[in-house]
Amino acid sequence: MSSETDHGDHTDMTAHEPVIDDDDLTIASIVTSNGQMDYVAEVYRNHERERVPEKQDYEFGQPVYVTTTVRGDERALVGVVYDSQLVDPDQGRDGPRLSTPDQELFVPGYVDEKQTLLGIALLGVAELTSAEGGQGFASVSQELPRWTLDIDDSVSKLSGEGFRQFHYPDDSLQLRYYDRLIETAGQFGAEVTLSLIERLREGASNENTLDVIEQKVRWEASSDRGVVR
Repeated sequence: MSSETDHGDHTDMTAHEPVIDDDDLTIASIVTSNGQMDYVAEVYRNHERERVPEKQDYEFGQPVYVTTTVRGDERALVGVVYDSQLVDPDQGRDGPRLSTPDQELFVPGYVDEKQTLLGIALLGVAELTSAEGGQGFASVSQELPRWTLDIDDSVSKLSGEGFRQFHYPDDSLQLRYYDRLIETAGQFGAEVTLSLIERLREGASNENTLDVIEQKVRWEASSDRGVVR
């Protein structure tokens, strides 16, 4: 296991099981960014998707992905939800307002503009390859992704198999994004890392390695970044 960023190191693997398919739940769309690996996404609301995400679909520590095409190759940029914010533009304002002009009937009414915004930190990238029933990961890299996301890109939940393939690309555990994630997530850096470790424990055979990583995170948090118990 390595927690250091290793630029230029891409591990090839053959994807045996699908990690992405057409039924994956899209939970949000990108609305802005705070940097190369720090994005803000708005959760989809009732009128925007047939399958509306529920609270557990975008909970703290939820692994996610965004697909993009680079030089003709499909890739998945993998990230994690590390923060959330509720926005109500009408707070403190009373009374009816006109509906938006693109509605069929332009009549007085109330426009619901309440938003749930998610902070998403990118962890790395993988090429997408064909797999039975969907697509799989290949050439997994936990480097800082070189490509940016675009406004309105859809953010989807990452499957348990996708989470496993991203962290075990050559059957050995990798968390090379660790230092970047701690810095990007700020006050929540240690907590979101511990959340990912708990997910990795599910079905893991290398509990000792995860225990060592957890101890390292807790020790660094208590000495440098505030106490995590």
